[in-house]
Amino acid sequence: MTSERQKAWEAAGPLTINLIWPYTTWGGAQIYFLSLVRNAPKIWKFRVIVPEGSDPELMRLFSNAGADLFFLSHVRNPTPAQGIVEKLKRQLRRLRSEQEILAFVRERTSPGDIYHIEAGPWQSVSLLKKLARRGKTFVTVQNAMPSNVSEARKRAWSRRMTALLSMPSFELFGGNQHAVDDIRTFLPAELHKKVTISRATFSRTDVNEALAMPLRREQVLSGLGLRPEKLTVIAVGQFIDRKGRWDFLEAAKLLKDTFQFIWVGPTHLDAGEAARVKDYGVAGSFRYVLSEDAGRSRAEILAFFRNADIFALPSYWEGLPVSILEAMALGLPIVSTRINGIPEAVVNDTTGFIVEAGDAPAFAAAIKKLEDAPTRKRLAEGALAAATGEFEEIVSVSNVFDRYINAEAP
Repeated sequence: MTSERQKAWEAAGPLTINLIWPYTTWGGAQIYFLSLVRNAPKIWKFRVIVPEGSDPELMRLFSNAGADLFFLSHVRNPTPAQGIVEKLKRQLRRLRSEQEILAFVRERTSPGDIYHIEAGPWQSVSLLKKLARRGKTFVTVQNAMPSNVSEARKRAWSRRMTALLSMPSFELFGGNQHAVDDIRTFLPAELHKKVTISRATFSRTDVNEALAMPLRREQVLSGLGLRPEKLTVIAVGQFIDRKGRWDFLEAAKLLKDTFQFIWVGPTHLDAGEAARVKDYGVAGSFRYVLSEDAGRSRAEILAFFRNADIFALPSYWEGLPVSILEAMALGLPIVSTRINGIPEAVVNDTTGFIVEAGDAPAFAAAIKKLEDAPTRKRLAEGALAAATGEFEEIVSVSNVFDRYINAEAP
């Protein structure tokens, strides 16, 4: 990164940035926020404002990076609601959460602070307007807008986001180019410049630390009751439907004679999930591993990736998963789905193979192609080469820091 940009950040003086998210689950968005804290000028101050019950390991990482932690009592559930009653309950929880965030802001922050929040700009309009009247306010949107909604709802979203982005001190970041392009379709052309890219990213420091750790494949796989000599496929993330968990299990079932599969997730399987996994008949070739058992730090979890030969994630909906970028940086070929920002990183037959979401046989067939060692090696080299430049952490955070200092104040 050029010293001129760094000098400009330093010249902006001692900024205070409030990073806010209202839910306790964590993933790529939180890794993205952590990268901001880790790479910012030392004279900048970060507050992390999150609900009680947030992951203690994640909180430790933010604290070690120099952020101050503050906890809220209200928690939102960011997953889609089912049924009218649950939707109404979610809406009430959202409003209570936003009221608490505003109360915290009034009592604990100063006019001129910067606010960077994980919230739907088409939903949390009142909250974001009030923040933008107090200080520069930013939202990072990792996904394109949902497409399976009515035209009336899309028009309402367009009006809300146009109103927000018409405020001088409010801006949006898109976590991938697909998200940026999609969000701009909801806005008049003169506001497009206020939606800029700040890619989902990975920590090169964590990757390098993982690569420096000794490889213990035989010990690790044997300890899981798997065969070290067998081709191993890994997925990392929440074990939920939108991540394609059952397509992953279907591939494990179809390929169990030649491949073995590992899913690393943050929570224990419940009884229903465990029973359904058992129904696939993959007891000898599939293991679910808790994140905390794979490693206590992100670098240790990334070192666990290296026990596999292939990274595969059959997602139905998300932006560009950080785990895919991390796997590429570790030199693993990727198999994933053609949704949102994923094709920006997973280039078919160059860094991996890409299939349509929901097509479990095609997903399994793509993994099967990687049984060929030369193909596996070629795509692994392509993935490693691609995990540089625009996907590097410093590039993404630099785009954010430039906007922190150059965006208009209220």
